[in-house]
Amino acid sequence: MKSVYRLSQHLAGTRVLYPSTTIAAPSVLVIDIPPPLRGAGLALGRYYAIILETDFELQELEAFLEAPREAPIAPDLLDHRPSALKSDSVFISRYEPPEKGWPWLLVCRWPESYASIARQMSDCAMARGCYTTELFDHPEDLDAHSLTLLESLGRRNELSIRLIAAESLPSAGNA
Repeated sequence: MKSVYRLSQHLAGTRVLYPSTTIAAPSVLVIDIPPPLRGAGLALGRYYAIILETDFELQELEAFLEAPREAPIAPDLLDHRPSALKSDSVFISRYEPPEKGWPWLLVCRWPESYASIARQMSDCAMARGCYTTELFDHPEDLDAHSLTLLESLGRRNELSIRLIAAESLPSAGNA
């Protein structure tokens, strides 16, 4: 009898959904990879973040994680799918942990002009061709990184900053 392996019960057994901060920002499913599979290629050595642009993608991802298979595979169903969202502006979203013990997130959606330069200059792997995701254990670290990012962007371009406060957005709950 073949054993059934479900990512939802093993590799992605511990995960949480960071709901969208605004209508223009994605939701992010963060998986806490089990200790034997952790490594330097993961955020903070242990987390795998997945960008979700629609509720349908969340349903699609949950079905992917629940599907029976013979062995573990990377949960990269959406990582290489092009973003459906387009913008000529850099969009930076800050996510507070939805539960105690989870990291803080900074998600940047880069316009194609920035993303293409990054791809030419390095092996920059942007999720969905336009997102970078960074995770932080402490909000102070996120704040310092955000300030450095804004200063860097401001030195290279005319920078226009618009703060959009997330008000009580409906939460899709935890995955």
